[in-house]
Amino acid sequence: MAAHAVLPAPFMLAAIRGEGILRERFFGCFINRLSIKLDSDQQLALWNHLVEDGGYITDWIQRLGVAAALRREAPVPEKIRHEARQLYAILLCALADESPQLLPFAAEKFFYHLWRQQFPAEDANPQVKPAHKQQTQSALLREQVTRALRKSRKQAVAVRESFRQEDDGVYFALLCKTADTPGWQTLVEVKRPRLQTARRAAYDAALAL
Repeated sequence: MAAHAVLPAPFMLAAIRGEGILRERFFGCFINRLSIKLDSDQQLALWNHLVEDGGYITDWIQRLGVAAALRREAPVPEKIRHEARQLYAILLCALADESPQLLPFAAEKFFYHLWRQQFPAEDANPQVKPAHKQQTQSALLREQVTRALRKSRKQAVAVRESFRQEDDGVYFALLCKTADTPGWQTLVEVKRPRLQTARRAAYDAALAL
């Protein structure tokens, strides 16, 4: 991050401290308040989606006016796509020092708001939670596979699920699509007795490619 905007030493120190606060609040507070239990791979997929991809943080930091405030003291660029994570970390550090009662709103409650926007049914009727839990886990796994494909193929990739029930079991496939391939291509396909085990086996196979 420092390669995009060289900030004065006090701000850089605050950004480093704030990064530690961000990680602790995300994995130590936000993850623990979710209505479902995520395994390690799913936690990392959610971290990548909400934090590493950067879009949500960039949008929020711009709306809060953090960059405009810091421009009075440091050479912060007008466009802060690459610097937004750094500015967010500075904000968390400042809140931890000056207004710790506001820190939960800027950290875990911010991420919980994003979570509920994408998976609103997670806090709905408890009788239907198992189905929603599987839906959420699938979304996180799909995001993980998508990121791995984008990294390996160095281009935009979309991933979707497809399955069919036959007499001998469930045939489950993951399909992918890129800008230079016509239509959807089969990434992996597996056969298992049940849909849940077929889905997990397909994602495991895709991540092993």
